[in-house]
Amino acid sequence: MKRINNEKGIALIITLLVVTLLTALIVEFAYSARVNLSSAGSFRDRQKAYYLAKSGVNFIGGMLKDNASKNKADDINQMIPPVTVGDGVVSLKAFDESAKINIKTINTNNVAKARLVRLFDIMEVSSQLLDGIFERESYNLVSELRLVRGITDEIYDKIKDYLTVYGDGKININTAGEVVLRCLLNDITEDIASRIISYREKNRFENPADLKKVVGVSQDFNISDIATKSNDFSVISTGTVNDVKSTITAVIERKSKSETKYHYWRNE
Repeated sequence: MKRINNEKGIALIITLLVVTLLTALIVEFAYSARVNLSSAGSFRDRQKAYYLAKSGVNFIGGMLKDNASKNKADDINQMIPPVTVGDGVVSLKAFDESAKINIKTINTNNVAKARLVRLFDIMEVSSQLLDGIFERESYNLVSELRLVRGITDEIYDKIKDYLTVYGDGKININTAGEVVLRCLLNDITEDIASRIISYREKNRFENPADLKKVVGVSQDFNISDIATKSNDFSVISTGTVNDVKSTITAVIERKSKSETKYHYWRNE
């Protein structure tokens, strides 16, 4: 009788062990399944967010070609309202690179040098830093200014939005902001820059010489280094799907009515 009881006890222990092991395996399997499902969902959302962001960049490229073919103005130097696509959202920002001061070959470009000097004066940045900037032969990225001795993060953040390394160096007077307009010439005060902006809101500049129609602009102003159209634009496109975001920063050059070229592409 005692032996039978022992055997029953052993059988019960074995049964409990088996149940425990099976329970552990089931829990582990369920956990792994949930993790894999979550990872698959995140991967799916990341891919969808990336392609949404890419579609935003392609949209701007297509708009540039379409505007050229129809001889329309490129009024995209602004934030474009978010667009819902399926279960995701695309947010776009587009900026005219010709609305900025080009520092790519600033060491050999006296016009760009003069504009940068005025920018530093307007932004109240020490002109002593200019010598270090002019020492470099060329810049491939605006962020390379961080390598110049004395350029702190604070100073860089003050000036970076007014500078570019893309385009032909001419400033588009239809899209340039007040600060950059003031950098065109010492005689262009804050008041005259405001007049320029007010004028183009009613009468878009069709020819660089039209700038002289604005009261206060010198009739001796050299119009050879300004433009009324642009072909280089930077784009920041963000795709969002279920709180997963993918952002593409690109610089697009319009080569013709049917061709665009990417000079810069970064995904994060």
